[in-house]
Amino acid sequence: MKQVINLASLFRFEGNGSLKDRLITALIILVVALGFSWLSIVLPHGGVLCVLWGTCVAVISAFEVARLCARDQQTLRYQPVRGVVLFLILSLPALVSMSAGVTAVFTCEVAWARLYIGTVTAALLLVLYQVLHGRSQIELAARDGERLVSAFLLVSLCAPQVILLSAHPNGVRLAWWLVAVVALNDSAAFFAGRSFGRHKMAPALSPNKTVEGSLVGLLVGALAGLLFWRYLLALPLAPGWVLLLSLLACIGAQGADLSKSYLKRLCGVKDTGAIFPGHGGVLNRFDGIIGAAPVVLLAFLLMGWI
Repeated sequence: MKQVINLASLFRFEGNGSLKDRLITALIILVVALGFSWLSIVLPHGGVLCVLWGTCVAVISAFEVARLCARDQQTLRYQPVRGVVLFLILSLPALVSMSAGVTAVFTCEVAWARLYIGTVTAALLLVLYQVLHGRSQIELAARDGERLVSAFLLVSLCAPQVILLSAHPNGVRLAWWLVAVVALNDSAAFFAGRSFGRHKMAPALSPNKTVEGSLVGLLVGALAGLLFWRYLLALPLAPGWVLLLSLLACIGAQGADLSKSYLKRLCGVKDTGAIFPGHGGVLNRFDGIIGAAPVVLLAFLLMGWI
C-alpha cells in the first residue's frame, strides 16, 4: 500500500510552479493530444477536431488577453464590460477562421475573403474601442494602445493561423511537426540558458533568456524540424528548404514568446492564466506555436500547398 501511495505522490502537483509540475502537466497534455489526434485520423472528416483544437488555442488565448487588458490601470480592478467587448473583438478573427477551417476540411478550399473581412473588421473595431476609451486622456489612450496592439498581433493575427494549418489535409501530422519543432526549440533554449548562458537577450522583457540559449534552441529546433519532416509529413521539399523553414519557424516562436512577455510586463502580471500548473495559461503554453504558425502557413501558400 505504501508503494502505491509513493507512486501516486510522483504524479501529485506541488502547486508552486516547479519543474515537477511542468513535467506532469506536459505528460497530461501529451496523452490528451495523442487521443485527440487518433480520433482526428480515424473519424470521417476528423480534421474538424483538429480545427477545433486550433480554435480553442486561439479563443482561450484571446480570453486571457482580454481579461488582462480589461483591468483598470490605476486600481487593477477587473471591468467586466470592457472584458466582454475586448474578448468579442480579439476573438472575431479566430471564430471566422474556425468557420473557414471547417469549410476547408469538407471542400479543400479556404475562404480567404471571409478571413480578410473578419481580420480587418476586428482591427477597425479595436481602433474604435481605443479612441472611445481614451477620448478624454491621451496618456490613457497611449497606455491602452500599447497593450491592445500587442494583443491583436498575437491572438487576432497570428493565433488564427494555427486554425488554418489545422484545416490542411495533413493537419494532424502538421500540428505534431509544429509542436515538435517548437517544443524542442523551447526546451533546448531553456536548459542551455540555465547551463551556460551568459549574455542576456532581452532583460527588460524576459530576464532569464540568454543569447546562448536562443542560439542552441534555434539549432535544435531546426534539426528537429528536418528529422520530423521526414517521418511525419514526407511532403516533397528539399532538406535545405526544410531546414530553413524549421529555422524560421523557431525564430517566429521565440519572437512570439518575447512578445507575450512584453504584453505581460505591460499588464503587470507573471502569467496570462493558471489553467496549466507550472505553465500558466494557454497563451503561456502555446505562444511558440502561435508565433511559428504564420511562418509555416506563408511557406505553404508560396509552395501552393494551401
